[in-house]
Amino acid sequence: MLRDVQVTVVGKAFKPNPNKVSVLNTALNEYSRLVKWYLGFNSKSKLFLHENCYERAKKLFNLNTALIQTARDKAVEALKSFEENNKGNSVLRLKRISIRFDKRCYSFSKTANVLTPYWLTLSLNKRERISLPIVFGERQKQRQRIEEALNGEWKFTTVEMVKRNGEWYAHFVLKKAVELADEPETVIAIDRGELNLAVAVAISKNNPDKPLKGQFWRGEEIKRIRGLYS
Repeated sequence: MLRDVQVTVVGKAFKPNPNKVSVLNTALNEYSRLVKWYLGFNSKSKLFLHENCYERAKKLFNLNTALIQTARDKAVEALKSFEENNKGNSVLRLKRISIRFDKRCYSFSKTANVLTPYWLTLSLNKRERISLPIVFGERQKQRQRIEEALNGEWKFTTVEMVKRNGEWYAHFVLKKAVELADEPETVIAIDRGELNLAVAVAISKNNPDKPLKGQFWRGEEIKRIRGLYS
């Protein structure tokens, strides 16, 4: 059985020049305004927001279309999470927003540069595209996971650009399918009786509606075996 496994690898933008930092800061402000704008419609339906807000968003916000759509997704996720966890009359307030890039608006590559071999290119709007050197720590095998992804062992999905304490970090979300062993037969009932010490019944994964033949553990037999070693 194949199951998707997902990991997040965090890298840091290595000494980006002031102009690139300014461009990122401007994009973050615009993206934050857009997420809050979507939240103003108080809808958890991506379809509703796309059909009723997408064209207006393209005119109102200076972001490329992919970022406009990921901002919509973030707004829906934030609203769902808030409603699931809200226990009182609190108001939804976003403390921190990261910019989500999907494969339509970013690329990542490894170069021959010895000091900064890893480069992340981000498309922010129709006119602005920036490239950032990314460094990875050895802790928790960050660099190893990235190398595996570049070799095709993992699939790059999204990148979250997070600003923390004035520094920019890239959170790479990687995914791959792994083979899991077939699930064992599951015990669905156990009973104790006078003649039989225990009875167990299981079901088959391939035919869950038809229980398998039960297993009986007779008390007399258990006593006999116990007597051999007592």
